[in-house]
Amino acid sequence: MKKKNLLYITLFLFLIIYFKPFENVYLVSKYNLEERLINNYGYCGGVSYGFIKYIDNKYKLKKNLKINNEDKSYPYSEAFIHKPKKKYIDNFLIVLNYNDLNPSININNYIIIEKFQNCLFLKKND
Repeated sequence: MKKKNLLYITLFLFLIIYFKPFENVYLVSKYNLEERLINNYGYCGGVSYGFIKYIDNKYKLKKNLKINNEDKSYPYSEAFIHKPKKKYIDNFLIVLNYNDLNPSININNYIIIEKFQNCLFLKKND
């Protein structure tokens, strides 16, 4: 019986240490959803959730934006602001993790509307 109780206590302690429920409850209660998403996905780096949401909230575009993440090691970022059953705007583009030395797009064909570090919101030249 003592070995069984010891096993349960050990398992309980392992779960408390591994899943950190007290820390998770604290973080959920301290930060709102937007802050937690920015902490996890970054503002301008990696997936760049913060910059994408900033552009979406500021410009209130009714259609979808094309997003080009220059760093292909990160997952698809359009999911954060994708509007189902809406078409894409052809003359606007968000570029994340822009690399001046090895760009995949020529930004000379665009006007820079917003820039934060290496994240750009561009409008195509007419």
